[in-house]
Amino acid sequence: MKRTQLVILAIAITAATLHAAEPIIISDFESETYGAWKVEGDAFGKGPAHGKLGGQQNVEGFLGKGLVNSFNGGDNGIGQLTSPVFKIERKFITFLIGGGGYANETCINLLVDGKVVRTATGPNTQPGGREDLKPAAWDVA
Repeated sequence: MKRTQLVILAIAITAATLHAAEPIIISDFESETYGAWKVEGDAFGKGPAHGKLGGQQNVEGFLGKGLVNSFNGGDNGIGQLTSPVFKIERKFITFLIGGGGYANETCINLLVDGKVVRTATGPNTQPGGREDLKPAAWDVA
């Protein structure tokens, strides 16, 4: 059996799958905690943020009241946020992403059987970039 997990490294996201039918929500980050997601390090805090964190630029583009925000404690926070195992049931996984554009450092990874099969980064590679989240998707057909 293939084990699928999302690994989030220092990035803000909301995840869902895309299809003509109702979306299958992987996580909406509307709770006060990350629930079954495994939190490592200090970058993500104890639970989803409700917008910008202290010292951060305005954060826009997220849906609902919560989002994963890795700015807990500023740019020096280090951490990893890993989803519980889930079954891929649609041809695409969609999510919102913003922040740092540094592969293997500030990214979202899709793991299948422990191996990275997809990765995404935010657009910012220069200081002072915007904190807006934008839609992104992986073709997982």
